[in-house]
Amino acid sequence: MKQQYQKGFSLIELVIVIVILGLLAATAIPRFLNVTEDAEDASVDGVAGGLATAVSFVRSQWEVDGRNNDNVVLDGARVYLDTRFGFPTGTSSRQATDMTVASCSEVFNTVLQNAPRNVLEGVDARGSRYAVSVNNGAGGTVIDLDGNDVAGVELCVYHLVESLTLNDSGIPTPTPTTSIGKGVTYNPGNGQVQSFIN
Repeated sequence: MKQQYQKGFSLIELVIVIVILGLLAATAIPRFLNVTEDAEDASVDGVAGGLATAVSFVRSQWEVDGRNNDNVVLDGARVYLDTRFGFPTGTSSRQATDMTVASCSEVFNTVLQNAPRNVLEGVDARGSRYAVSVNNGAGGTVIDLDGNDVAGVELCVYHLVESLTLNDSGIPTPTPTTSIGKGVTYNPGNGQVQSFIN
């Protein structure tokens, strides 16, 4: 009768397999960790592109209408704008030099089809994608259509909530600026939309 031997892995073979798995994990894990950050960056860039396109559509419709109105109808929604520049300003403020957090949110919600959920600055941001704020006068001086310098143009800021630190009440802390987190800015004086990633 033949004797059967059970064969298994030797200790050296097991160590080699563990070393190989360790090397694979060391190279793969950093790539997977960056996937979330890359997705956030892509999300911000996508919103910036959508907002820029929508702003240019509003301006184009205003030009087609003969620059006569303080509003245009775009996709069935009335969009208000500053007649000195022709870019959207929201319903609660009709001047690029008098924007509020509410009017920045109105621009975001009105010009974007299916706009991401957003909340105003200082409100619980849990469950929202963007936190909206306004930087007073940060839009600088812009030349209006008559060639006049208009100083103190506001700057709307839309922060990606996932890139912010929220306190126990869900409010971003410290107060977000363009040097914190990731997001999009919109200048209602010149229509410029930019993304920022910190």
